[in-house]
Amino acid sequence: MIQIFNKILRNRLALIGGILVLLLILLSLVAPVISPYQKAIDQNYSRTLQAPGASHFLGTDDLGRDIFTRILYGTRVSLLVGIIVVFTGMLIGVFFGLISGYFGGWLDSTIMRLTDIFLAFPFLLLAIAISAFLGPNLRNGIIALSCASIPSYIRLVRGSVLSLKENTYVEAARVCGSSNGRIIFLHLLPNLFGTLLVYGTLKISTAILAEAGLSYLGLSVQPPDPSWGKMLFEGKPFIMEGAWWLTFFPGLAIVLTVMGFNCLGDGLRDILDPRLRETKTGATNV
Repeated sequence: MIQIFNKILRNRLALIGGILVLLLILLSLVAPVISPYQKAIDQNYSRTLQAPGASHFLGTDDLGRDIFTRILYGTRVSLLVGIIVVFTGMLIGVFFGLISGYFGGWLDSTIMRLTDIFLAFPFLLLAIAISAFLGPNLRNGIIALSCASIPSYIRLVRGSVLSLKENTYVEAARVCGSSNGRIIFLHLLPNLFGTLLVYGTLKISTAILAEAGLSYLGLSVQPPDPSWGKMLFEGKPFIMEGAWWLTFFPGLAIVLTVMGFNCLGDGLRDILDPRLRETKTGATNV
């Protein structure tokens, strides 16, 4: 881990992404301390639709709520959703991907046919369908996004295991009498760490963006709780009145968050994939 950290410091893309991600995490943790208004749902009808100024750093919405405070608390929702969705999808997807790729046969065919059925639907469309079926709230939104993300992990892990299980160290483990479980969890799974770390980091941004879409459609976070997607929806009717800050700042928060995790994921990929480094080095030398 120390070596990876040192490589991140030397990789400009990973460093920029890491700084943005750490800043977002820090802001979400200290939101009650740095926010001048303790509650994101407090309303003040005497200060509705105020432009950004001294009293309200990023302005107020149509109910007099402070935009800066709502964005800070919305950061908590977005990061929570991203981490839980990736962890849940990875946990289930890796398990089925491992047994599918390792054992093969009818088990592999059954798992992959079911996976193909889910992959036939676009990620966000599948999440919308599941969330609409379960009911509109944050918990069901997380469940919907987690279920929609599982198939991609299954396919990723299964493809990697099909390649890894042909290596000589796996054959040597079989000859030594290692059980299938030992081979899977002690020999194959550790070799997937780099791939899963990069893919999971990139998928956090996808989950955050998808949650914002669900909230925009009213299928995730419900009023008056803050969510970046919900803030975009609530601010849309007031754009023509000149209240640009209602949608600009939540949109900027989404863009910076997605960019941060994407940069971090791309940087980690450059660091952890030696084949990619060799390709880039060769291209530079040419």
